[in-house]
Amino acid sequence: SLQAQVNNPFFAPIVFLVCCRLYIQMEASGKVFSASGNATLSPWGEPVGFDNEFCTGSLCLVHHPPEGDSWKGMTSFAEVLEISGPPSAVWEMQLQVRFKVVPQGNVWCAFECREGPLQLGVFSRGLIHGALRFVQTLARSRGVELRYELGKEGRSRPHLAVPVTAFLRMFRSDGPVPLPITYPGKKGTWHLADGVWQPIERKPDLFDTSHYFTLIVNATNVDWHTWSLVGLPGIGTLNLAKVMGHQALHTFVYDDGEDDGKENRASAGSGGPQGRRHFAELELFPPHRRKSAALAESVASETANQATCRSSCLVSL
Repeated sequence: SLQAQVNNPFFAPIVFLVCCRLYIQMEASGKVFSASGNATLSPWGEPVGFDNEFCTGSLCLVHHPPEGDSWKGMTSFAEVLEISGPPSAVWEMQLQVRFKVVPQGNVWCAFECREGPLQLGVFSRGLIHGALRFVQTLARSRGVELRYELGKEGRSRPHLAVPVTAFLRMFRSDGPVPLPITYPGKKGTWHLADGVWQPIERKPDLFDTSHYFTLIVNATNVDWHTWSLVGLPGIGTLNLAKVMGHQALHTFVYDDGEDDGKENRASAGSGGPQGRRHFAELELFPPHRRKSAALAESVASETANQATCRSSCLVSL
């Protein structure tokens, strides 16, 4: 029986070794939320599927390996980070979605802290606020809206959002395509026709419920492995923990639903009015939470598999 297996004197050492192996070899960059159960997100370009009330699809994260590590033979993934360069991106996320409802207004890609306020003094808060206001004004002059909220204790969450239509690369297809997409186009929108990516116009009504859309977001100055901003002029490197503490970062794609932005513009980080619809969401882990998250999920999966195997063996006997 299963209880007899647990009482076996070799059972505990085997489980311990399995856990050690998983702890050493596996590290979760985050988790992807889905109605059918959350899934671990790796930094090596492995696609993760998701499904919810408003959207279905998959996503993958390709991240440059930590300093001193190699690509472990995955050279094709290294090429993904070179497409938008120079300079090459530190990481790239490809989000493939099929909307179940037609988005209203802008579709936003947001980054949000939900476990507490930013750790900012009066001077640093004013400095960051001024910088974001400048960027917001510059973006508006180029026809791009930028939302941000530095957050207030008990009132609103730190939140930064940009419309996905501002992304340099976007792909449309009649069905799901394997991720990551390695087409070398640096800027534009493409549709897959007869196995060939053909350029198309990015119209305001591009999004519908019959096609799959792959959204590409990347960065050259954010390193999730070290949890830091890198290559900052006059600063160099800034540890995000000094600003965010040790909380995770939520990344999600949403629209304003029936509100169409009337309330959201004033409360971008408040948690969202009832009309807001989340199409995809994931949580990026800071370094101290990664291996423990991967370990917990892997041990649970390993335990379930062992229990299933033992049950099958008992039945066959």
